[in-house]
Amino acid sequence: MTITAAIITNKLSLNPLLLNSLSFANEIIIITDSPPRHLEHRQGISLHPLKKVKIFYHPLNHDFSAQRNFALQKAKSDWVLFVDDDEYVGTELAREIIETIKTSDFNGYLIKRLDVVYHTPFLHGETGNLKILRLGRRISGKFVRPVHEVWQIKGMVGELRSPLYHIKDHFVSEFISRMDLYGHIDSKILSTEGKPFSWFRLLIYPLAKFKLNYIFRAGFLDGTAGLFLAYLMAVQSLTVRVFQWQNQK
Repeated sequence: MTITAAIITNKLSLNPLLLNSLSFANEIIIITDSPPRHLEHRQGISLHPLKKVKIFYHPLNHDFSAQRNFALQKAKSDWVLFVDDDEYVGTELAREIIETIKTSDFNGYLIKRLDVVYHTPFLHGETGNLKILRLGRRISGKFVRPVHEVWQIKGMVGELRSPLYHIKDHFVSEFISRMDLYGHIDSKILSTEGKPFSWFRLLIYPLAKFKLNYIFRAGFLDGTAGLFLAYLMAVQSLTVRVFQWQNQK
């Protein structure tokens, strides 16, 4: 069985550690929404010594699922592993993936994503036990929903033991920079899913989101970083409702 590692990014350079952590894959494909004329200037990608690295241009157009489905079309392997540009595959996870796909009866696998801030893992809060469907057979399904996309795979889905590391050393600035883009898209999607703007959701949901992360899911045990993350998650919830109100007007 062969495997493709797919990275969705808008960065002009990638951490060499990320690419090196994917060296176990038969091919590495990078889907970028930067114009093609900028591809040759991508430091650490086009000049990377791994000949298996391939770069493809696909405009985002406010649809993250479309980019991931495009990656599935470009992949040549039996299996595809999706990795974000701020993540890292440890040796334990790489070894487990290689051994698992040799004889697997499943069509996909959930992987626990472990957020790490300044070498300290987030063990609590909403993301403390987050498991994401990131490994699957190339022809077993497709992604749906333009933002917070979901990989809908037909057949049985298993779970891997080893974590995928999510490096969040700059999580505050990155969170804020993405809030506008995600908020615009999510506000429209929620409305189409039967969750339109209401004053109740505007006033209650952000506060409930903070309490969920910081108190009920023990985010306070992650210290100052846990407090900031709970606050940002609440602000994100508020931002989506504000955009819904704006769209309504």
